[in-house]
Amino acid sequence: MVRMTISVFLLGFIIPTVFGNSVCLGQTSESGIGPTLPRSTTASYYYIGKPGELTMQVNLWGYVKNPGRYEVPSSTDLVQLVSYAGGPTQDALMDQVKVTRIVKKDTSVTRGEYIVNLQDLYAVDPNKLVLYPGDTIYIEHSGWINVRDAFLIITTAAVVTSAVAQVINATK
Repeated sequence: MVRMTISVFLLGFIIPTVFGNSVCLGQTSESGIGPTLPRSTTASYYYIGKPGELTMQVNLWGYVKNPGRYEVPSSTDLVQLVSYAGGPTQDALMDQVKVTRIVKKDTSVTRGEYIVNLQDLYAVDPNKLVLYPGDTIYIEHSGWINVRDAFLIITTAAVVTSAVAQVINATK
């Protein structure tokens, strides 16, 4: 009976705690779509400015604490924007920050992309830190996150297998 209680505890508490209730219990959000990034929050709209101040809208995606659309003072640079978002997450690749800019000239529209190394700010061209209305900034994650997530899945599968084996042994 004690083994069965331990197994139920493992299946009912530890597994949902490790994976999160939505993954283990099959729950999703009201829209039917769960989060796509581990430990991600829903992107939001943030207004950072003083009344009457000239602002611009930019998008900040990826591995920052608060991704979303930001309306910020027009003097905001890339470093300030990441700071407004609560900074990078632990897994963020700050040496490969991608800035995508849509440029409209007469009747043509072009898209430009460039990479900024925010890891070494002294080496960055200051012009690359300037933001323009409509810019989209994406901060990628490091490759170690995949290894960590795979290890978490393997470890959890081992715990589940062990718990199932204990339940089978307890019922014999």
